[in-house]
Order: sequence, then structure tokens, then C-alpha cells
Amino acid sequence: MISARFFRLAICLALALLAVGLGGLSVHRKIEAFQPLGFEAVPARGGFQVVRVERPESGLKRGDQIVLVNGGEAATRQQLAERLKERPESELLVTRDAQLAQIHYHRPDVQFDFPYLILALIGTLYLGVGLFTLVRHGGRQSLLFYLWCLTSASLYLLDATPPVDVAFAAIYLLDTVAYILLPALTVHLFLVFPSPLPGSERFRRLIPFLYLPAAALLALQLDLMLANGRWIFGRVTTERIAALAQINRVHLMVLGLVAVGLLFYRFRRGAAWEQHRQLQWIAYGVGGGYLPFLLLYFAPNTLHVHVPMALTSIAVVPLALVPLTFAYAILRYKLWDIEVIVRDTISWTLTLLLGTIGFSLINLGVNRGISAELPMVRNVFLFVSGLMLAGLLVPARSAISSVLERLQYRDTFGKRRALSGFGRELLHERDLGRLCIALLDGIEDGVQVGKANLYLAQGETLVAVHPEAELPDRLPYGVLGTEVWGRDLAPLSGVAMPGEPLSPATRLFVAGYRYAFPLTVRGRGIGLVFTGYKADHSPLNSEDTELIRHLLSQAALAIENAQLMGQLQIRLEEVQQLQRYTEGIFESSPAGIAVLDGDRRLVSVNSAFCRLLGKDRAELIGGGLEAVLPVDPLPAPGEGPVEVSWCDPSGAERHLQLSLAAFERDRRQGLYVLVLHDVSERVAMENALREKDRLAALGMLAAGVAHEVNTPITGISSYAQMLLEETAPSDPHYEILKKVERQTFRASRIVNNLLEFARKRQNEPKPVDLAPVVGECLDLLGDRMSKRRIEIGWNPSSEPARVMGCDGELQQVFTNLILNAVDAMSETGGRLDVDLEASDSTVTVKVADSGPGIPPEKLEMIFQPFYSTKLNRGGTGLGLSISYDIVRRHGGDLRVVSRPGEGACFLVELPRYRDAPGTTA
Repeated sequence: MISARFFRLAICLALALLAVGLGGLSVHRKIEAFQPLGFEAVPARGGFQVVRVERPESGLKRGDQIVLVNGGEAATRQQLAERLKERPESELLVTRDAQLAQIHYHRPDVQFDFPYLILALIGTLYLGVGLFTLVRHGGRQSLLFYLWCLTSASLYLLDATPPVDVAFAAIYLLDTVAYILLPALTVHLFLVFPSPLPGSERFRRLIPFLYLPAAALLALQLDLMLANGRWIFGRVTTERIAALAQINRVHLMVLGLVAVGLLFYRFRRGAAWEQHRQLQWIAYGVGGGYLPFLLLYFAPNTLHVHVPMALTSIAVVPLALVPLTFAYAILRYKLWDIEVIVRDTISWTLTLLLGTIGFSLINLGVNRGISAELPMVRNVFLFVSGLMLAGLLVPARSAISSVLERLQYRDTFGKRRALSGFGRELLHERDLGRLCIALLDGIEDGVQVGKANLYLAQGETLVAVHPEAELPDRLPYGVLGTEVWGRDLAPLSGVAMPGEPLSPATRLFVAGYRYAFPLTVRGRGIGLVFTGYKADHSPLNSEDTELIRHLLSQAALAIENAQLMGQLQIRLEEVQQLQRYTEGIFESSPAGIAVLDGDRRLVSVNSAFCRLLGKDRAELIGGGLEAVLPVDPLPAPGEGPVEVSWCDPSGAERHLQLSLAAFERDRRQGLYVLVLHDVSERVAMENALREKDRLAALGMLAAGVAHEVNTPITGISSYAQMLLEETAPSDPHYEILKKVERQTFRASRIVNNLLEFARKRQNEPKPVDLAPVVGECLDLLGDRMSKRRIEIGWNPSSEPARVMGCDGELQQVFTNLILNAVDAMSETGGRLDVDLEASDSTVTVKVADSGPGIPPEKLEMIFQPFYSTKLNRGGTGLGLSISYDIVRRHGGDLRVVSRPGEGACFLVELPRYRDAPGTTA
């Protein structure tokens, strides 16, 4: 079944073929008429009789009968015309006044009708535009526009040119129909385009009445042509025919004014932006096309005013704008480029006009200034002048376009011009945030868009530079599809299926964005710039989009450079942070670390290394390792750590652990890392642990020996006492038994000391004030020291010197130290100084004597069990060992300072005890 649209297209195509056929015939006849014969002849017996002479120079007179043309006969008027037009001059044999005469015929010059040729081309353009619009768009408006184009094309193409025959009548009839229907079609078109006027639905039935005047005029014309006015027109007279022509002109003018009034009414009433732009296109086309035609062609012909053909030819050229602008409006093609197209059209027209005027003036000057006898000079001068003029037309056209653009954009012209060079400024910006803000501000100010935003690519997402509440901060990388990266511009659509959630692209549209401009660098998408309409809610034109694209092409490179600089800055900060981290580790390491070169010179050292060696960093850098740490040989790189002994600058022996490693990533430079650990405390702790283990074993042995030996000693002592009781003092055995008794007592003391040394005490510690304890010890031993004439110096602390411990054990310590000091001094006396000092954290008791002192080689052994300097005087060698153990168990330290001949000073350091706040001692 044939659809209505197909049927409609078929009819329209048939009408177009009819118009083309008759139009082609009309053009052919018109072109043939360009070459006039200068006379009009009709067939007569024996030839053609001249009935009218237009050009007397042809040599013919009215009433002549042409018999032969160039010696041959012409069977038809067409053949007669062809033979006469073949040659500029012809020989005619005519019968004039009943006599044969030879006439020398001169063919008149060709008279081109340039306005008609231009109109014929424009008519063809009308027909093509109408067909294209009908096929491309369809719909009632397109059909009406096609009929309007068809009538306009027929009006421009058709021109009834003699001879008067059937073709003449058909051409004349179609031309008349087009002339009568065009005004009504124009009004009808303006009633429904770009949208039907409000209330037009109620008057739709009245639209056919719009064609009643045209139908009446058409009926009169048909009656006049076909029935010679018998039915309607009446008697045919010249006055009545002129009146009919005048009515046709009035019909054309009245409906034309109505159409202009409708267009003006639509403009004044206001419309949506798209419809307003369509009306603008139509207004520019109607004004630019019809006004020159009406003023320079139609009006002079109507008023019978002579106008030069060149001027009338120029006047009909703008008619080509009419179908083009109507088609642009109906197809909505480049609706927003109307100002740009008009501006370019005006600039090109003015440029061509300037070129034409300039070349005409140059030609006039050359013709008047250079003699005609010098044609070569004239030609060369004209050629050079033409080249110079052509070279000047390019900047002239740019200047004209710039002036028109300034008039078009007014206040924003400067911002738009600045925007074209703004991209180069962006290339110098390295901060990504400032760059993006400047880019968006430039687009908003330069193009006057309502809003703009930028989403930069980060992996598989696009991150907004300016987050908005109604939009997500991140969009999928393919939010508009992957093909968007290959396009210059992607319009956004707000179409969404009912009931479905809005897609990100639709949300962008709802937020006011209408365009997406991709940012690409070497085919890789780095972001999307979204813009809305202009501040006046009008869409962007092609010049706006091109300006934005030009800016973004430079901004894309600037953004990539800023991103690379940002990444480089991040990497640099990471490297610096890693360097600081490494230096922090290097400096904060408790181990001494030094970097050595291949010659064992110090390249870098840390603070711990400087502290170990007791030197500043500046003294060490660049110096040899042997000068500050004479250790040889060093361990091999990768070998396990080795321990060495070394005396520091103060003379103290230090134990160091050394390890050496090569730089794994820079072996060619021969750098090594030397690591030193001060293990002196560890070695001392190991020695103390070994000593403690030895003492523990010795204590167990002493306890066992004391337990086993104590019983026989008790028996021997008892037997010796029994014998002493039975022996008289005068008995020689009495002294021997007395010595046995003393030795058994001595052995008993040794056994008791061994038991005391081995016993693990479990006394409960309590705060003890050392001043009474030390004072009591001095009182107990005062008689003994008095007998030996020892001077006592007791200096107690002015502050409470309390410690946490057992007073009995501490009394035993001080008693042992005082007895040792007394025993160290000679029988002739000496001096004993006991000082008690209290600091913030420690309490120190100094026991100093004026004895001979202790030899250096014996200082390290005096605290060992069973070592004594007075074994021959009854010493057991356990007093200092027991005292040392008691002091250590109290968390303190017992040491001795002595030089030979200067006496000895024992120092007891114990942690000071302080009452808690709010308590009373």
C-alpha cells in the first residue's frame, strides 16, 4: 500500500518535473531571443512577409517579402531565423513594390538579458532547496515551503517569449498561476511557520478563503486565455487587460504587506529562542533578498523607469538568500550562526565591492594616463596593479570583518579577542588548580556562557574541578561514550526514560550544561569541559564553539604540562621525604654509622659516630679512618660483626662491635658503610653476670662447707674450753690450749661469715634515714678508734637522707667500711672522714681514711670474695664482698677511689627516697 508521504512526494516531484520542463523551454526561447532579427515576418505565399521592422539598419522595410536567404529558401520562420543568425551579414532576395530587390542584411548585436539568467539560476536554486527540505524534513511546513519554492522558481524561470504557440501558452499560463498564487502561499507560510500562531487552530478552516482572491484572479486569466473572456472577463479591451494587471499587482502588494506584518507581529510577540532564531533567518532572508529586488528591479519595471542592466543584475542576485535562509530556518541548520553568516556575507560583499571599484578606478586611470599606442605598458601596469589590489583586499577584508565583529559583540569584543591569545598565557601556568580556574573564568567571561565546569581524567574516572551539589564529584570516564574523544563538540541531551534513574549525562543536562568539549592530547582524553548556554540563554554559535575549541586545544597541552609538573613535584617531595627519612634514620640510629670511600676516607658520618669518637663532624669528614679509629684489619664487606677493644681520647677502654657493607647499587664508586656499636655496657654486664654466677656457685659451696665444718669446730672449741678449765694457768699447756681456743673462735667467725655471704635475705624494705645509722656505727666503734688515736670527721647532710632498705644490713655495710678504714691506718693514729650527702635522686656516703691507700693492681679485686689485704691479721676476705652485695641489692653502687700514699675513699651511692605528696614520714 502506497503511503501518503510517498504519494505526496510523487506529486511534488511531478510538479517539479513540469516546472523544470517548461522552465528549460522558456530559458531556451529566451536565450534564442538574445539574438534579435530586427524585424518580424509572417509566412506568405512564396516566402515571408515583413510586418514590423524594429531595426531600420537591417535594410528591410514593412511590406517586403523575403524570397531567398543567402541563395536558399526557408521553409519555416525557425529556419529563416537560424539562417539569418548564422552570419553577421546575409544577402536577401525580396519583393518590394512588385519588384525583386537584393538587400544586404546586417544582423543586430546580441542583447543578453543578464537579470533573467540570474533569476533562472535562482529559480533552479529555489526548486532544489524546496525538494531537499521536503525530502530531508517532511511534514506540513516542509510541504508548504516546497510549494512556495515551486511557485517562486516558476516565476523566475518562466518568461513567455515569442513565437506565440502552444509552448508559449503553457509557459504563460504557468507563469501567471505562479504570480497569482505566490502572495497567498507566502501569507500561509508565515501563518504556520515557525509555529502556528495562537488561536490559529480555530481559523484553520478559514485558511482556504485566503486563496479566494487568487482563485478569482486565476479564473479571470483562464477565461481570458482559453475563452477570450466569454465566460467571466467580458469584452477584451486594452483598458480591461491593464486593469486586470493592476489588480494582480495590488493583490501581490497587499498580501506581501500582510506577510511582512505577520513577521513583524511574531517578532514583537516574542518566541522561544529557537523560534526567534528561525524568524531572524527568515527576516534576514526576506530583507536582504527582496528589498534590493523591489527597489531596483520590480519598482522600476512597474513604474517604467529605466535602470541600467548592471544595476538590475546586481539587484536580483540577493534573491538567492531567500530560499537558503528559509531552508536554514526550517531545517534548524546553524540557527545560531546567523550573525556570523550575515557578518561574513557583508564583509565579503564590501570587499568585492571595494575591489571592483578599485580596479575600475585603476583601469580608468590607466586608460586616461597611458596612451593607447602603448598596449604592453598598459597591460603590465594593470597586471601589477591588480596583484597589488588583490594583496590589499585580504587585510581590507580582515579589517572590515573586525569592525563588524566589534559592532556585533560590543562590550565583549575585547574579551573575545583576548581569549584567542589567552591559551598561550595558560602554557606558562604550572599550578594545575590556578590553571583550571583561569581557564573556566576565561570561557565564562570571553564567550559569556552562563556556567562552565571542568572534569579531569584520573584513571577510569573524571574528577570535577568545581564540585557542585546537584552533580557527582566523579563521573565515569566513558560518561558520554568513547567516541566523544574523537569529536570537537558533543551536545548534551536531557532525554530520559520514565521511571528510570537519571544517567550522569542527563544529570549534567538538568544542571544546566548543554555542551561537552573534550580535552585531548595526542589522541588521549585528559578531561571534559562542560558549558551551558550563554548568559542570555541563547545557544553557542559556531564562532563561539570554534573560539572555545581553539582555547582548549592550547589549554589541553597546558593542563598536561601542569599535571606532569604536579606529578614531578609529588615525586620530588617523595624523594625529599625519603631523603629526610633516610637522613633521620641515619642520624637517629644509636649505632655509629660512617660511609667510607675506597681509600677508607670518611665521606659521611652520623651523630652517634661523632659521639663515640668524641669529635665534631667537620673534623671527621674527609679524614682517614685510621687517624680516628686505628682498627686493623677491618672486617671484610658482608662478613659478620667483630668486636674490638679501643681506648677513647679520655683513656677509657671501650668495646666496639664493627661491621662493614658495600653499597649494593653503587659498587663502581667503591663506597662502604661502617657500623659501630658501643658494646661496653654489654661486655660489663656479661662480666658482671659471670661474676654473679661465680659468686652464686661460691656461695653454695661456702654454705655447704660452713654447714659441714661448723660441727667439728664446735666440738674442738668445747673440748678446748673443757681442758682450759681443768688446766692451771701455770701449766705450760695452758697457753697452747688458749691458742687452740682462739683459733676455733676464728674458724667459727669464718664459718659464720660464709653463712652470712651465702644467705639470701628476705627482709622487708622500709624507709631508712642514713644519718642515725651511720652515727650509731661511729658510736659503737668510737672506743676502738679512740684507743688507736684516730681523729673522726663526721659531716651529716643538712637534708633528710632517706633510702628504701633494711637498716640492719646497711649498718653492717657502714660498720665493715669503717672497720676496714680503721684497720688500714697505723697504730699511731690517723684521720677518718665520713660524709653524708643528699642530691635530688641519690644519697652518697663517703668513708675516707688517711692510710697507705690501695695499689692500682688490687683495686679490681678488693670486692671479690676471700680476697683481703689483712689475711695475716685475721681478715676473712668476705666483708667487702658482703657489703658490695648488700649495696647492689639496695639498687645502689659501691666503689673505691684510691691512690698509693693518699689513703682510700669508699663511696656508697643509694637511690634517695622521697615521701609521696600529702604523706608524713
